[in-house]
Amino acid sequence: MVEIAEKLKKMGIGFQESSEDLSADHPVLVMIHGAGGQSQIWRNQRRLSKKGIHTLALDMPGHGETKEPAKASIDSYAYWLCEQLHALFDHPVYLMGHSMGGAIVQEVACIHPSPLSGMILVGTGHRLRVSPAFLNGLKDNFEQTVDTLIRFAYTDNTDPTIIRAGAELMKVTGGPVVSGDFEACNCFEIGDKLKDIHIPCLIICGEEDKLTPPSLSKTLHDQINGSNLRTITRAGHMVMIERPEAFNRCIADYYILNAHPPIGQTE
Repeated sequence: MVEIAEKLKKMGIGFQESSEDLSADHPVLVMIHGAGGQSQIWRNQRRLSKKGIHTLALDMPGHGETKEPAKASIDSYAYWLCEQLHALFDHPVYLMGHSMGGAIVQEVACIHPSPLSGMILVGTGHRLRVSPAFLNGLKDNFEQTVDTLIRFAYTDNTDPTIIRAGAELMKVTGGPVVSGDFEACNCFEIGDKLKDIHIPCLIICGEEDKLTPPSLSKTLHDQINGSNLRTITRAGHMVMIERPEAFNRCIADYYILNAHPPIGQTE
């Protein structure tokens, strides 16, 4: 992955990569954050390298260290991501997206699935309607609205330090970008295109997700032929942060390692 990291730096794209170096024959999992997020939300998933999986989390345009301006729609983000996958890899990869990132991944799978070995959809849906109170609040009372949003994103028993850190991460992204992301989510609805997805798909949701309820994941599961659905208990919208061990186990034990077993030694 050294060559990929150098390419990303030259392209001006922010990223977080595996905590350990692995050989080229191991699968690559590219991870896409949600609205107002950054690549570092996937920091706990870097541990998947111990299971023989390369991980690469990207900052989308306008987020984190990626210099290019933010996009105005889910499909614009998806076209951008397709371009980067083609520029970075000469072989298919697994693609995982959370919330808005999951909408982007769905669009990539419909627009141009050839770069994908499979996809993982986390805390997302076939549509992502946003409350008008949140949409208006992000424009008129940004910081307070972010604090409210982030509280909804976690279960009630979450460490307050984690909640504050999540709010600060979104605030750093800035009002115009965050507001634009949620507007893009509100306009997203993939419609009948899901039935045309024919790549392996894992769907993960938190049992207590208040922002993208498990019913949305169930609908995805019903509409994507051959998909697998895993619900993680005692977790909300930020399931990969709240229950990282259970989340990573879903990926390693039930999905990538089973779908693509000859990848070397695992622990």
